Amino acid sequence: MNDMKLLIKGCEEKTHAIHYSCSGFYGGGALAPTICCIALTNLKTGELHSFSLHNYIIAGKCFMDAEKQLLTDFVNFFNSLENPIMAHWMMDGAAYGFKAISARCENFGIYNLDLAKIQAFDLNIYSSYSLRPVLEKNNFSSVNILGGKDEALWFEKRNFNAVKLSTEAKSVGLAKLLNFYLKNDVEIDNDFID
Repeated sequence: MNDMKLLIKGCEEKTHAIHYSCSGFYGGGALAPTICCIALTNLKTGELHSFSLHNYIIAGKCFMDAEKQLLTDFVNFFNSLENPIMAHWMMDGAAYGFKAISARCENFGIYNLDLAKIQAFDLNIYSSYSLRPVLEKNNFSSVNILGGKDEALWFEKRNFNAVKLSTEAKSVGLAKLLNFYLKNDVEIDNDFID
């Protein structure tokens, strides 16, 4: 964690905890899954930025237009960040995470998502547990947090608000977790009890 601490020290306002949800985890995967929600929480201020199908659909957009607007707004926000540092939980795979978001953007003709400008680190590498138990152990969980399979189920049932609330709660929980461990100089799995 020392490399991560050195990277963030003095750059907390540029650091965000990011989490996302999509349709592609449990149905055999997809290189460009439907993106349901992307949530970023600023490490210094705690401010949450959320881009969710739910919000665009209740504003009157059809499903495809809602997803395109979600991605357009996310890319515009992301591109406005200067030298961003992104803390995440397992978003660096070949068919999920940042690459899945980028692929889905390209499906909609959005080609200006510049992932090369970020410095990203996966908090999962410091843990042998999944995100939910780590957040629960440290009292950074929320009643809104769902497991991945539950998020996929709610997505299929078109309850995009439940998925949004879970994604946002995970982003906020990640930011709190990171702040706690940076300030207290302990490891994420320290004294973990099942």
